[in-house]
Amino acid sequence: MTDNAIVDRDNKLAALNSATLGAEMPQITLPDGSKVQTGTMGALLINIRAYNEAHKAEDKDKKAQLEESMRATLPLLDKVGMFDLFPAEEWISGDNEGRKVVGQMYQEFKSRQ
Repeated sequence: MTDNAIVDRDNKLAALNSATLGAEMPQITLPDGSKVQTGTMGALLINIRAYNEAHKAEDKDKKAQLEESMRATLPLLDKVGMFDLFPAEEWISGDNEGRKVVGQMYQEFKSRQ
């Protein structure tokens, strides 16, 4: 992935996080010097709740929109090791539809790498 593609991806994530959280979130610098968008996990949790509501209401359009937002978080959450602490299999197990979708999307994300 080119530097411009990474910047574009990070800008998209920042916009999605801001829209979800209702505030612009800062970036922080990791020990390796890379910058990451804060608020990503909070936005993901809000989107999982909204996904669960859309699933119950059988709102396919809303679910598709939320899936796009949740998918956008995967590179950053992978980079910071969130799925090392909470593996995709744990996300998929259980009866929470939003968590299942995130776990499945993460498995797809990793299979493409």
